Amino acid sequence: MELVIVTGMSGAGRRSVLSALEDAGCTAIDNVPARLLEPLLSLEAKLNPTRPRLAVGMDNRHGEFVEEFLPLVERLQDGSIPVYIVFVEADEATLLRRFSETRRPHFLAADGNVAGGIDRERQILAPVRAQASAILNTTRLTLGQLRQRIAELLPDLPMQGTTLRLVSFGFKFGIPSDADMVLDARFLPNPHYLEELKHLTGKDQPVREYLMNSELFGSFMAMTENWVHWVWPFVSLEGRAYFTLAIGCTGGQHRSVALVEQLTQKLRRDIPKLVVQHRELTS
Repeated sequence: MELVIVTGMSGAGRRSVLSALEDAGCTAIDNVPARLLEPLLSLEAKLNPTRPRLAVGMDNRHGEFVEEFLPLVERLQDGSIPVYIVFVEADEATLLRRFSETRRPHFLAADGNVAGGIDRERQILAPVRAQASAILNTTRLTLGQLRQRIAELLPDLPMQGTTLRLVSFGFKFGIPSDADMVLDARFLPNPHYLEELKHLTGKDQPVREYLMNSELFGSFMAMTENWVHWVWPFVSLEGRAYFTLAIGCTGGQHRSVALVEQLTQKLRRDIPKLVVQHRELTS
């Protein structure tokens, strides 16, 4: 078993870090008192002996947190369990803004002086911070950037990354509600008006050959492929689970299907997490 302990300043984003670790395949448990961690590890080892990675959030609002945490870490490090401590913090202005926005009281600001409570908390947690394997400052991090920083701190984590969904559809049946980007292919030559192609789909070679003879089709393909390659690094940094590119034609049978099929072939090498859906096809 490997253990990641996530702790730090109140309001700095401990729960967001735990969520990112959970998305990466860790078993994540929050608000574990220090005195209960060793029994929890023992139970987890019995129930799941396949060397899991356990991510535990430890809230310093427990009165005995610091005095129990330091000897606990020493015992664990002397044992057979690898321990990685992530200390989460942010600057004072950011913490003040977050407490103001959430209207949560700071547990050390009973007199209403939140800045004073933050300062006292920093002093109390100084010994814990000194023991940290990594210090994660969330002051200017978006959720996507936070996930990226966690991947840098724990490079062997299987961070899931973003899946590209390519969807073909017919405008006459409505635009997919989950689309992030919609492209309209109705200006392309329509195989529907050719008797020999009418009852085929964009997955059939004769339809593809017909469309590939169109300069418009080739230009549309090239510009779409270039756009995906350009935007993908930025989309991936956001830490999203899915990005859906929907391409539509009138009925969702020929042009949009052929475009999605061709794009899949071209993008699969560089974007391995790619799934295809032809919404209007029955098979």
